[in-house]
Amino acid sequence: MPLIKVESLVKRYPMGKSQFTALRDINLQFEKGEFCGIIGPSGSGKTTLLNIIGSLDIPSEGSATVLGKKIEVLSHKEAARLRCRHMGFIFQTYNLLPVYTVFENVEFPLLIMKMSEKERKKKVLDALEWLGMTDKIDYRPAQLSGGESQRVAVARAIVKQPELVLADEPTANLDAENSYNILERMVKLNKELKTTFIFATHDEKVIRYLKRKIYLVDGRVAKDEVIH
Repeated sequence: MPLIKVESLVKRYPMGKSQFTALRDINLQFEKGEFCGIIGPSGSGKTTLLNIIGSLDIPSEGSATVLGKKIEVLSHKEAARLRCRHMGFIFQTYNLLPVYTVFENVEFPLLIMKMSEKERKKKVLDALEWLGMTDKIDYRPAQLSGGESQRVAVARAIVKQPELVLADEPTANLDAENSYNILERMVKLNKELKTTFIFATHDEKVIRYLKRKIYLVDGRVAKDEVIH
């Protein structure tokens, strides 16, 4: 059974008295452990598709089954539970909490899961070690560079060792050196933890690392390419 199955998916948004169709008849499957990307220019529908897979939005038509759950029939509480337990999210704006330390930012998803303090500490330290950030554990976001902030955001996304990590333009605000640093660490996590990574991107630095490239044009899949 695939990790994710998207069938005949259509997404429309109201636009004045008419509607804008962001996604048109999308049919895709993703298996566990993939390192893949949804590629396309702004307005192609890639973020919309990522949001539906992440249960942050629902299809207008068709179906998206993620980790055995049909996204379109989940209640808000059920969708939140699915995200909390099984997914990690990485955004281009980092979304770190400014008053929290690096440790506290990474710990935050585990607090929501009501994990014991001992277990939380071990998982946070493991995640920060994977991302090479143990020396900045007591820093606050304002004291970090862009690359360091994004590494903390990645640590927060993978601290609970989710089955699925969704990354929306994660390198958009980073220079080449920091981008490659982050991507190399993501590849390592993908191999060691078998975490599935799905990117929404048009960044060539990301695209060259992908093992599967799904190209969207005007809300349709134009090409689905597996790299051997």
